[in-house]
Amino acid sequence: MPVYFGCESFSERKDLISCLNKNLNNDVQKEIEFFSNIADYLHIETAQSKLSFVINKEGDFSDISADGTNPIFNSVAMSSLILLQNKMNRAEVHIQPGKDEKNDPTNVHLNLPVRYEAVSKDNDFDKFPTFERVLFTLKTDDETIEVRIDKDFTIRTIGNNGNREYFLGSYSNLFEMASVDPYATAFENAFKTGLINVTKGKVDDKEYQIQIKNFFENDANANVSILVFREENGTWAEYYEYKTKKEFNQSKFAQLTYR
Repeated sequence: MPVYFGCESFSERKDLISCLNKNLNNDVQKEIEFFSNIADYLHIETAQSKLSFVINKEGDFSDISADGTNPIFNSVAMSSLILLQNKMNRAEVHIQPGKDEKNDPTNVHLNLPVRYEAVSKDNDFDKFPTFERVLFTLKTDDETIEVRIDKDFTIRTIGNNGNREYFLGSYSNLFEMASVDPYATAFENAFKTGLINVTKGKVDDKEYQIQIKNFFENDANANVSILVFREENGTWAEYYEYKTKKEFNQSKFAQLTYR
């Protein structure tokens, strides 16, 4: 059995398992605190996932996957171990790997349940007059691609070439999507700039564009805000900044994100 950080004083297998579950869960929960930023925008009150992973012979996390009904939370759960591994790499430390009957290091497969629950449950997601909501929008030379999430938390991509709208594909989590272009490039740009385009459309005969700032920032204290831009005389200018997702969700601009 691997010996996780803070469990070095234990030798019995059951104690090592109990300590690993407790300490690793605490570390994972710290890494997923930022999910509240995303959950607030998407009206997610509860989410759970089962992390599956290997602590390999080198004492590192590998073969990470997540199983749950919410693909966004699955992505966040998976990212928690990736972030922990990055911290381990920077500190040049490793988990003590498990040993086989010959006392040689061995790969050990483990599972860890992860859960999120909103502090305030007043989003009333089911009451919104929509089945899908736009997460973000990408533009290529040939088409506009909307990445949407529905009430069953399925991620779908919808293309539009100016003449018609068509289904492109569905994804089980954001990591799967981020592994292929044009999504990979869009994610990279979002991380670099802190901004991601959501959608645009008309409200009261005026053209508006919506962006989210720091949506993918893995810091619970990050200032995640929603920016609304308005087109005036062929140029875009910031019209309003919503400091809370709840404030935006109650605004007239929220309808632009509904499908």
